[in-house]
Amino acid sequence: MQDLLDQELDRMDKLPKQGLFWVELSAYALGINIAPRKRSSKHCRLTLIVVLLVNLSIIYSLVAFIMANFQVSFETYVEAVLLTFQLSVGVVKMLHFQNSLGASVQLVHSTETGQVLKSLGLFDLDLPRKQDLLRSLRSILLDNWLIIDRQVMFFFKIVTMPVLYYTMRPYFQYIFDCYIIRDTCEMTLTYPAIVPFVKLGAYEFPSYVVRFFLLQSGPLWCFFAVFGFNSLFVVLTRYESGLIKVLRYLVQNSTSDNLVPKHLRVRYLRCCVRLFARIANHHNQIENLFKYIILVQCSVSSVLICMLLYKISTVLEVGWVWMGMIMVYFVTITLEISLYNVSAQKVETQSELLFYDWYNCGWYNESRDFKFMIKMMLLFSRRTFVLSVGGFTNLSHKFLVQVFRLSGNFFLLLRNMNNK
Repeated sequence: MQDLLDQELDRMDKLPKQGLFWVELSAYALGINIAPRKRSSKHCRLTLIVVLLVNLSIIYSLVAFIMANFQVSFETYVEAVLLTFQLSVGVVKMLHFQNSLGASVQLVHSTETGQVLKSLGLFDLDLPRKQDLLRSLRSILLDNWLIIDRQVMFFFKIVTMPVLYYTMRPYFQYIFDCYIIRDTCEMTLTYPAIVPFVKLGAYEFPSYVVRFFLLQSGPLWCFFAVFGFNSLFVVLTRYESGLIKVLRYLVQNSTSDNLVPKHLRVRYLRCCVRLFARIANHHNQIENLFKYIILVQCSVSSVLICMLLYKISTVLEVGWVWMGMIMVYFVTITLEISLYNVSAQKVETQSELLFYDWYNCGWYNESRDFKFMIKMMLLFSRRTFVLSVGGFTNLSHKFLVQVFRLSGNFFLLLRNMNNK
């Protein structure tokens, strides 16, 4: 018979999770199906190939523009450099997650269905207040999913701003030129790029319309890559921090006379140890999936923040429209790198608090077996759950400050070189 916690997890699995829904949909739009139980995988590989070809063609067009204007000035092609980096990181992420598709699917399924907490054996014990314990665990998990949804949807709104700007700019520019200043009525490209074409007489292949909409699709691919994969990290790590909160609550009440009778405490604590082992395994899966892609993201984000700072310093006298666009882009990039560090720091903080919960649970009045398990858990949990950047350093608030400081140093170097 299914225990109470498993039944509750099955009910929670059927609840709408807005943040995770958009994460899965964004990955699916790039041809990476991380939720096969919800969506058919038919034609998914074909979608991935098409998206990769389109992204590579846009990157080629941007690089062509950069090479054509390389001798003019850095201000001329800085926007093209920014977009090239952003699209290139998106391509790297697509290839990485397609190569690690099995691990991604397993993590998403485990997170959404609560596999870490299932068959724990906790509610098989003859606890006197099972319903009170179940309500507390349900409250922790539901509150955690609400936090995940808020953070993911906030990031969704932020990433949407620069995408809307790049997508809608040609149309507003056309209306302004044609109907307000009445100068020219010609549709300009979305952003600086040179798309190769062949001219045969009066015809162009591909036509201007095809080239225009090819570039128009660039911001959408950036959106799916930036939002989908970064938010996936937020969902997985925030869920892990919620699991540690559940374990902390169980450990804190392991010596409670009202909740756990004395003769059941050893078996109860074994369930807590089993949950710790599952959380550690879940953490290692996240670490293996993201540690190298985080290294790429942090490196590129440092360069992008540096260039955006330089761009801000050069458009101070241009106008509020350009400044507003650059600031929105700057906020998006800084939030993108901050999400990794803030989410990883949350896991590390909860892990540190768990160590003190093991020690402060009143184990000194318990049996020898109980004390032995507590001593073992103090040894294991002394090493906190941290997420690394390619194995070189750990994600944390401290590392985030170092990234911003490095970007500032690059900015000063770039400005000094340009002034000479």
